[in-house]
Amino acid sequence: MSLRFSPALAVLCLALAACGEKPKSEAPPEPAAVAAPSLPTGPILSGVGVIASIEGAVATIDHDAVDGGLPAGRHAFTADATVQAEAPLEAGARVAFSYQDWTPRPLLTELKAR
Repeated sequence: MSLRFSPALAVLCLALAACGEKPKSEAPPEPAAVAAPSLPTGPILSGVGVIASIEGAVATIDHDAVDGGLPAGRHAFTADATVQAEAPLEAGARVAFSYQDWTPRPLLTELKAR
């Protein structure tokens, strides 16, 4: 029996060889670490005022000057879900509040009816 070269057979062999196990690729890069938002660490300051508006997690309060903190006026505060759950949330409500300085706006730690 003699062996003959067949171009079709050669192409078939190359195609089958290419179908073998694929080389293992490097592990995908880990996603870049996302820094958790920092929590305020400064002193807790307290004041009194009137709720001007609540929009999502932002409470705007017209308030008297806060000793060692914000001057009298209208300021926006971040109000997390815990504070909102315990607070009087209608515009015009008189409130006592506590907050810590934070970026992008002060963070309410307490909001109660007066």
